Amino acid sequence: MTTILLGGGDIAMGDAVAVARRAARAELSPDARAAMERARAVVERFSAEDRPVYGLTRGLGGRVGREVGKGERGDYSRVTVLARACGAGEPLRAEAVRAAMFARASAMARGGSGARPLIVDTLCAMLEAGVHPWVPSIGSLGASDLALCANMALPLLGEGRAEHGGVWLDGAEAMRRAGVAAVEPLEKEGLALCSASAVSAGLGALALHDLAGLLELMDGIAALTFEAFRANPSPIDPRVVMARGAPGQARAAQSLREKLAGSALFEPGEPRRVQDPISLRCVSQVHGALRAALDWCEPNVVVELNGAGDNPVVLERDGDILSTGNFHTPAMAVAFDALTLAMAQTATMAAQRVGRLLQNRFTGLPESLTRHGAIHAGLGLLSLASETLSKEIHMLGAPASLQDGSSHNVEDHAPMTWLAVRQADRAVDLLRRIAACELIAAAQAFDMRAPARASHVAHALRDAVRETVPPLDGDRSMTHEAAAVADAIAGGRFAACLDATG
Repeated sequence: MTTILLGGGDIAMGDAVAVARRAARAELSPDARAAMERARAVVERFSAEDRPVYGLTRGLGGRVGREVGKGERGDYSRVTVLARACGAGEPLRAEAVRAAMFARASAMARGGSGARPLIVDTLCAMLEAGVHPWVPSIGSLGASDLALCANMALPLLGEGRAEHGGVWLDGAEAMRRAGVAAVEPLEKEGLALCSASAVSAGLGALALHDLAGLLELMDGIAALTFEAFRANPSPIDPRVVMARGAPGQARAAQSLREKLAGSALFEPGEPRRVQDPISLRCVSQVHGALRAALDWCEPNVVVELNGAGDNPVVLERDGDILSTGNFHTPAMAVAFDALTLAMAQTATMAAQRVGRLLQNRFTGLPESLTRHGAIHAGLGLLSLASETLSKEIHMLGAPASLQDGSSHNVEDHAPMTWLAVRQADRAVDLLRRIAACELIAAAQAFDMRAPARASHVAHALRDAVRETVPPLDGDRSMTHEAAAVADAIAGGRFAACLDATG
């Protein structure tokens, strides 16, 4: 089993995915343990000396001017979690909660929280034992995921609810069954558990990982569409691409060329037109824009996995504690908004390719890809499904970061990062379903075209989809077949098809 050392080096998005989905272990590195202990000593010294520190010797939010007495500070830490554990909506799926727990443990290992190593050890033990707190899907403004992280912390304190062994239990019972001891928080530890953007970072890591794989597959599906359409590949000629070289375009064009390797389309006279519809002609531009958006998002997530976004932050090397705004994540919000907008353009283009594949005047193939004439609809309704899925993504493209005003006391700006990440995560799922529609339509058109020589990737994708969806002859419902292909995409079943060498 893979073990990831927290605080021992840079944590990557892939580490969060490995813990969330592949049961990789996480544990504190010896250096991180020592750093956390030194930071904890600073907290205890400031508390003993009654120095004014937000959330330690002074209140939170609008109560920052009120002193918290020495005898109240331990209980105040517990109350901080309980009072902020609010929210609404369905609980997050287990893998998202696991990614968020890993993100919080990783950031706390940097020592800026001032929490004891015991807190990180307990989070890691919960991950290993499969204790997954009930975390509501709504309740963060992006000025840290305060309420969501508080819900995530409840079972660690023996409170709230958690799933263990496929059953929802009281938090204390879930911890007992898992053999993990609940923790009595000391001063500042309650705030350290809450004041973080860990839920956004965790779900963001999963969404970016899924989208990167999906985009690679969509390049392959576009190559299959090129073969079925007999499209002109001149727009992905490297000389054409570098004549302008927009961000991400060169990588997208190279990916498409690799997936068309061995195709007859590169030979003179093989493409059917000198210029195709934009949905085929400009794939590298649109897929390139999505690659550029991914490039913008990833460092924002990596920062949250590795940085101390705590407020206040403990600077153990200097023996100091300072108030910060490092919990605020506007760059991440804007980046994920841009990502969803880039997905919306990719969705539009894929849906339009489905439509063009079904039209005889563009392909020269039977209308709606059926041999049975006007009384049969063929795959015609796949175009409608693709179009409506595309519109759903368009609606998710409304920028969450524009909702940045907040009248909640002194917290008067809210980047809305969590909403931006949730919208992007939802858009990935919808885009996957559009990809499934195009894959089904392109395979049907490819069978009808029966090109004498096509790329290995095109043949491999066609063969793989036929394991789930047989060729369409007479009309039949495609609802469950499209869903099955989308599920197969999510499960990585088509990834092996993308090796151009076979």
